[in-house]
Amino acid sequence: MSSAALNARNPMILGVALGDPLSPRTYSGVPYHLFAEFRRMGCLAGVADSLISKPTDILRGAYDFTRSLRKLRPKQNALWRYRKQGMEILSKRFQRLERTLPPHDVVFQIGVGAMPTASTKLVAHVEITVDTAINTKVFAEHYGFAGHTARAVAEAIEGEKRFLQRCDLIWTNSNWTAEGIMNKGISRNRIRVYPPAAGIRAPEVISRDWSKCNILFVGTDWQRKGGDLLMGAFAQVRSVHPQATLTIVGCKPQVSADGVRVMGYLRKDKPEDLATIEQLYRDATIFCMPSYWESTGIVYMEAALWGLPVVMLKGQGREDIFLNSMAIHVGRFSGNELAEALIELGRSPAIMQQMGECGRQTVLEQYTWKKVAQILYDDIRGI
Repeated sequence: MSSAALNARNPMILGVALGDPLSPRTYSGVPYHLFAEFRRMGCLAGVADSLISKPTDILRGAYDFTRSLRKLRPKQNALWRYRKQGMEILSKRFQRLERTLPPHDVVFQIGVGAMPTASTKLVAHVEITVDTAINTKVFAEHYGFAGHTARAVAEAIEGEKRFLQRCDLIWTNSNWTAEGIMNKGISRNRIRVYPPAAGIRAPEVISRDWSKCNILFVGTDWQRKGGDLLMGAFAQVRSVHPQATLTIVGCKPQVSADGVRVMGYLRKDKPEDLATIEQLYRDATIFCMPSYWESTGIVYMEAALWGLPVVMLKGQGREDIFLNSMAIHVGRFSGNELAEALIELGRSPAIMQQMGECGRQTVLEQYTWKKVAQILYDDIRGI
């Protein structure tokens, strides 16, 4: 139940996600960290999952059977929550749930989908627009936005537009993503651009042997995150830096080469895994994840927070977030260019250290969850 006027100056927030908002894996941990910070600030009324499914949704086309079989678990049709029927069903279910939850003034939802009761203010985090998701091949194929009918696509685009128009405030990651939202007719003054923050605690200042070329890759999807590109580049790096190493975390690709070790998936919520992750960051001197698609790339911030220079592919507006003082942006999907960037960085210990220090300072000053949550809450007070 909404308490609209009750806390006009200090609004209470219901934190909502399309999935478990308390899981560090939902939306790369954005709701997990943001809502925890709102709780610390005393402005979180509670949390809820707005993706409320029922068995009968199978008959309504809510599930993607091909992806479900491939993933060996139920996977929703990526467009269903955007289309009129899906959005209306999810909104009705969420509104019934909302009435049973603690009083709140604002629903802060991570993702596009269910809408709250009409009297409740709505703030949403929109990573990218649905038409961008559909038209970006690597994203569409990975997240189930490919292969839909023209009618389904048109309905999804129209449904997202209605959702965005309902929002009192829209938070997005970059000017690049903001442009996609403005193309829907949403005025710029209803959009706030700020990237999500690093999802780890700030470590101590680390003393490294910068003469080493120890490359760290962290990513759950080897192909989409550019793993093959990195492996090709690493072979060239080893020809110049024979003692160079590459450590792969987050996935277990079938790769084998001198200097390469594969750690697999490590969980930050398990103390022993977290200790391993932290040690790997301490041992590294370069972070490289040449992902073909990242709306931001929180892991780049985490690497920078650990004082590492970051190497990535250019795209999706990341150059505005990760400045040249802290990151190298490879302009093309080229293993040769990536190798050249890594080789040159490996030849310049002083530059590696300088970039690492600059990145750490930038994240500490601008991209902590305490900072991001306060900025967003100040904006919410103004709606």
